[in-house]
Amino acid sequence: MSVNIYNIVQYYHFLISEFLTEDSINIDCTCGNGNDSLYLCNAMKGKGFLYAFDVQEEAIKKTQKLLLKSSKFNNYKVIHDSHVNVDRYILKKVQLAVFNLGYLPESKSDISTNPDTTIFALEKILKILKLKGYILITAYTGHDKGLERNALFDYLEKLDDKLFKVVNHRIININNYTPELFIIHKMHETD
Repeated sequence: MSVNIYNIVQYYHFLISEFLTEDSINIDCTCGNGNDSLYLCNAMKGKGFLYAFDVQEEAIKKTQKLLLKSSKFNNYKVIHDSHVNVDRYILKKVQLAVFNLGYLPESKSDISTNPDTTIFALEKILKILKLKGYILITAYTGHDKGLERNALFDYLEKLDDKLFKVVNHRIININNYTPELFIIHKMHETD
């Protein structure tokens, strides 16, 4: 498969398809308009399960509508709650978790993700991530002048490199708030 590494969404979906196992438990931590949830559900081919979270009712409705219309499978649960509460819903090990940070596109709301809740949720997911599992985080700098992205970068660069490897993918010669991708790979079990 040919992938355009300069198109973050296309590259992100390519990585999802590479990292995903069909029978795994996965999380869309910020389901938004439902596009990542739909991609995940269809990529699992009905064998795995997806938990999709969002705090905004509008996002939940959009995701449910898209999945009902376009998903080939019924292998998901859409949850109207914050991703900081993943441990209330998921008791098994997770293969893949995805975050698409920022705000709901085309929304009238001024609600957006923030560094405190994102990092708190990330800490919980790191504990339930399977060995050799992945977390993909798409971060934007336009909505908050890079505050969340920078806090996330500072947190991730301090993760124990014997337990996790972290990659940062971004286009550096374009100055129009291009998204940035963080990839976390769990290398060893944690306590």
